[in-house]
Amino acid sequence: MSTGRIVVGVDGSPHSIAALRWALDHAERLGWQVQAVYAWQLPMIAVPGAFDPDEMERVAGEELVRTVSQVAPSPRVPLETTTVHGDAGQCLIAAAQGADLLVLGTRGRSPFRGLLLGAVSQGCAASSPCPVVIVKNHNI
Repeated sequence: MSTGRIVVGVDGSPHSIAALRWALDHAERLGWQVQAVYAWQLPMIAVPGAFDPDEMERVAGEELVRTVSQVAPSPRVPLETTTVHGDAGQCLIAAAQGADLLVLGTRGRSPFRGLLLGAVSQGCAASSPCPVVIVKNHNI
């Protein structure tokens, strides 16, 4: 059994849920582990201190655990959850250092529904330190 690692971007969107399912299935076939990564940023507003970073981190962590628990209440592979503060693309590329595979949905929570590939997925595909799989959610 190999000790490979798959990093998967999870933001709660249907596309990221499809990516998480794919990553867990693939990891099970290979005997690898999965790291689900949720990147968050403070909203851009003009009032300094309007958002508490510790509260944002807590909420992001809860959202990640809730999403992962709904998809895989009893995962059959080692599954780690990680929340990180920063640009989603940069955080996922950093998390993919030393990974065997980076898995993403075609797009996340962006309001630009007509796009075939989101900016984060496209940027990660161009800059990832490991192979990238982009999973299309066929239910949308």
